[in-house]
Amino acid sequence: MISRATCGLLVVAGFGLGLLCSSGRLTQVVQSQESKPAVPDQKPFEASAKQFEAAFNKGDAAAIAAQFHDDAEVIDDDGTIISGRADIQARFEELFKTNPKAKTVVELHSLRHLGNDVAVEDGVSTTTLDPDQPASRSPYTLIHVKKSGQWRIARIRDFPEEVEETAHDQLQGLSWLVGEWVDQSGDTKVETTCRWDDGGNYLVQDYVIKTREGKPLKGSQRIGWDAQRKTVRGWAFDQAGGFAESIWTPIDDGWVIKAEGYTADGHQASATRTVTILGTDLYQIDSTQRLVGEELLEDTSVRVARRPPTPAAQ
Repeated sequence: MISRATCGLLVVAGFGLGLLCSSGRLTQVVQSQESKPAVPDQKPFEASAKQFEAAFNKGDAAAIAAQFHDDAEVIDDDGTIISGRADIQARFEELFKTNPKAKTVVELHSLRHLGNDVAVEDGVSTTTLDPDQPASRSPYTLIHVKKSGQWRIARIRDFPEEVEETAHDQLQGLSWLVGEWVDQSGDTKVETTCRWDDGGNYLVQDYVIKTREGKPLKGSQRIGWDAQRKTVRGWAFDQAGGFAESIWTPIDDGWVIKAEGYTADGHQASATRTVTILGTDLYQIDSTQRLVGEELLEDTSVRVARRPPTPAAQ
């Protein structure tokens, strides 16, 4: 059966320029820089879009196929080629028979006029084969060709379905942090526990800093995906009132963390930390550019080991 991505792309084929211009979905129109032919009349595109929409909603594969040239070609996202109007009609008949409730939404991103009789369209189609199924979103490119004074579709190229990654997916590169960890440097010991939050879209670290001279200092950090900035970010708070924000950048064998914040007494603080993964149960933190107020602190390096599981009671 025809793929969901191709179904969406075939739906795109009938929409043309007119419908999307009238709905405000056209984001860019680019003319060839080599030549600037007259812009084709928009009315044929508008008429084609309305005819296609009505035919698709009725499940009329023959009416849809009529919008293609006799020798039109459709290339599926896996490279499968559908040649000729008759085969295109057969594919739509199969689609409507198997998925009578199929619907689509089209985003036309650009249109390039390569001559008075050729137009290239790029966009994305979002197709739902059934209201109870998730939609598929796939990019496409199609070519409109004008013959004997009439615009029809000559070729469609479908591309693999776009998969939108969740915040949880984006944090998989840090999933190894989940568990209990301990590092000890000199007179200071830091114990850290990391877990996924209830929704699975943040990593939550709880830590305790223990020294021989003072009381333990507790704190927490929440690590998440910033979809606007397209980066991993962290927000840390300690029980004394200090807080910091960090940007996490992946490198070949670990992460670089740029952190800035304020101490409980109001001093601005910043540091760069390089986390190097040494194994499934060991990593190293090298801290540089450590600044508190106007004081530049010396660089530090510690190794953090995973706490072994507590032996089961006999």
